[in-house]
Amino acid sequence: MPRDTLVSWKTFALFLLFPPLAIIAIVLFPLTLLVLFWLYNRGKTQAIRERTTSEPGSSVDN
Repeated sequence: MPRDTLVSWKTFALFLLFPPLAIIAIVLFPLTLLVLFWLYNRGKTQAIRERTTSEPGSSVDN
């Protein structure tokens, strides 16, 4: 049975949906890496700061 259209509606929907999803993925992937790196560095510096303040002989009274 011949079709009246060149492409089906499913193909057209995929064509419309996937380019925006690809653009979002391209933007969000480096942003996710940046947030993970920032959280890692923040935790690392906080751990170093806590370690230096909790050493015996420090001037901080508990």
